[in-house]
Amino acid sequence: MASDHVFISYITEDSDQIDELQAALEAADFIVWRDKDKLWPGDDWEAKIRDAIRGGSFVFLACFSSNLAKRKKSYQFEELTVAAEEYRQRPPGASWLMTARLDECEIPEFNLGAGRTLGRSIHRADLFGSQKSAQITRLVVAIQRAMGASPGTPPASVEKAAADAGRAGSDVVERLRELLRNPTLIMDYDEYLSDLRAPIVRALSDRDAFPLSIPSSTKGDASLARNWVKRIRSYDDLVSASLIPLKLISMYGSQAHEQELSKTMQIVAQESTQRAGTDLLTSQHQYPAVLMTYATALGAVAKQNYSMLRAATADVQVTSLGDPRMPFIVTSGNQSVVGIDRWLALGTALSLEDEGKQPTEEEIEQLLNGRGGRRFTPISDHLFTILAPVYQQQFAGDADYADAFDRVEVLLDAISQDARLQTDNYFGSYGGYGRYTWRHRHSTQGPETDMLNDVRAQGAGWTPLLGGLFGGEPGRAIAALEAVEGMASRIRSARW
Repeated sequence: MASDHVFISYITEDSDQIDELQAALEAADFIVWRDKDKLWPGDDWEAKIRDAIRGGSFVFLACFSSNLAKRKKSYQFEELTVAAEEYRQRPPGASWLMTARLDECEIPEFNLGAGRTLGRSIHRADLFGSQKSAQITRLVVAIQRAMGASPGTPPASVEKAAADAGRAGSDVVERLRELLRNPTLIMDYDEYLSDLRAPIVRALSDRDAFPLSIPSSTKGDASLARNWVKRIRSYDDLVSASLIPLKLISMYGSQAHEQELSKTMQIVAQESTQRAGTDLLTSQHQYPAVLMTYATALGAVAKQNYSMLRAATADVQVTSLGDPRMPFIVTSGNQSVVGIDRWLALGTALSLEDEGKQPTEEEIEQLLNGRGGRRFTPISDHLFTILAPVYQQQFAGDADYADAFDRVEVLLDAISQDARLQTDNYFGSYGGYGRYTWRHRHSTQGPETDMLNDVRAQGAGWTPLLGGLFGGEPGRAIAALEAVEGMASRIRSARW
């Protein structure tokens, strides 16, 4: 996991119980910040604690017992004041602030803003009594979600597609196995992909179902946000049936299967690349092709089948309004779907729903008006949730899946940067960078640096180069990853 920590706020009378809680959290691979472990003689303890809360905590866990009520003063109140200030700057429903009771006690009613208080608005864990073990387990899961290691709840259509594929004798799985194993069936394979993409492209080109213009009288309010989220859900449902086939092709496909995969991705990407209309909707229309790109990338990386990743990314060319043909991955990405300004509020509403929270109209309005904290990578976070059930069998657990997803996004960003470095014809905005930027914001070394070190050490033997990525040239891969490393560093410095 990343080096971000769980900050535990407590009073010294409860140290024995906190020792037990800390052991459980560390057993789950969390880094715990406690004053008794982290403060040294001579430290400016107020500054150290403030930095630990604001600068590096993925979760602030406030633990209470009846011992607190016996005190007239406590440093815990100072910690809670800092935490409340920090919480007010976060998105509505953010799972950063958590509470736990160590016995039957009252939780102080700290003001958290927007009518919220610590005791009434934050769901607590009761770490005592017969349910203590179960409550500690639930707390661990909640912290895993907050730290980005556990995905949210995917759409029913994606869960069903994954469940159907997991059944013995699945028609989808068995048919593809036959097509991929038998090189004499390449014509059938081509027809299979043609049948797979046809209904997707047909639906995407239906301007009644997916209009690209918004009436000038439309307000940028909660209603617009809910319709935007609903449209993303419609895209998810439309593409859901293709995710398992794309996964299997990217994992087990060979050179004979590359051309039709590239063609499929290109046809969908070309339809997704629309410039005539309202920017908000034309940008959103890129999402289905981005989702399909991620689905193939995860499969290729899981099996180190990098020639199929090249076929699904660097080889997929699109054109728009007379511009030269460019790789789709250069012109689009998770960031380009929602932009980097006000419309991040729409993506934030989507992410909150993924986590089982339903933001109110007031909360959405606050996000739109910049008064609520917006997620910086909401589409990346949503893709992480969408693809989790599809790849459940490929990874040992949520943490392994999260780490693999980070590597995929770094590699996609590097492929995009490489394509930019090979041409002088593209000057558009950058569409990539994902959740790995915030997940590793306090790490001593992010996944982009790990990957850069790998190619420097392995040279031409680096596996992605053997698959034809970066033209097979170590120098190109190094230049692209250095650009990604610099970008990630600038993002982390500016935002966190």
